[in-house]
Amino acid sequence: MMILSIGVPRSRRRAAAYEHGRSSDGFLDGAERTPVIVSEQRLSYDAVSVAANRRRFYLERASRRNTRGSGSDLGRLMQGQRPKVSLVTSAVFGDIAVMLAGAHAANAYAPPRATADVDFLVPHERFSAAEKRLRAAGWRKSRDLVFPNAKLALYGSAWHEPVGRMDADIMASPQTWVHAAFAATPALDQNGARVLPLPYLVLMKLDSARGIDQGDLARMLGRLDDVAVECVVNIVEQHYDDHQAAEDVRQYARIGRWEYQTTAETRNANDDERDYSDDA
Repeated sequence: MMILSIGVPRSRRRAAAYEHGRSSDGFLDGAERTPVIVSEQRLSYDAVSVAANRRRFYLERASRRNTRGSGSDLGRLMQGQRPKVSLVTSAVFGDIAVMLAGAHAANAYAPPRATADVDFLVPHERFSAAEKRLRAAGWRKSRDLVFPNAKLALYGSAWHEPVGRMDADIMASPQTWVHAAFAATPALDQNGARVLPLPYLVLMKLDSARGIDQGDLARMLGRLDDVAVECVVNIVEQHYDDHQAAEDVRQYARIGRWEYQTTAETRNANDDERDYSDDA
């Protein structure tokens, strides 16, 4: 039984509920969850801070809205100009292997969006050396990065280069998924920069689950066919300790496909659904 205290906003009550049970329309089905008693003090924090709650809240609302046929021309959008990373990685990091993460990496797999800073993933054992290389190149450390409630054991630091007015974050993790990502077949963006392979970028965005990350997940996964989505699911299941995450990946792909549907595809899909209902 879950106790939801009066006075907590409805959206937060619902978000917390989705971590421990199904939505009213059955969209977020899956294994049974152990119910817990949630106090008012914990509810307002957990409902907005736990990535799993944020993902389920986003997916449930997107499913209810069922927005299809926005008219997005996927082919044209994918040809859009990607912002180039002005930081020359070899000049700064030397022989340290780094890969683009964050928005710059997402732009390799989806229609591009603007971003102000650059995120890099570096191997755990080379993180200290990467910081020293940045400092030697004239960069100044702004702060340590904090990843609360994260399952991927990420840590990192933010840096600023005052002359060129550039900002960069470097991140690492001691977990095996980082080693697997660097061992995977290298992926390059449209400008030739090495980026995090898609399944591992999906891992990071699942673990963050900010609003913009969930939009990226839908845009990246919506371009894939079912076979490619299952390849991503396989990596997620290997490295992410959340029994619902694999199904979340499939739902992001579904929502992303709705966005990319043309008007004709939407009309055909609606006709098929009506025919199915009539047959039932």
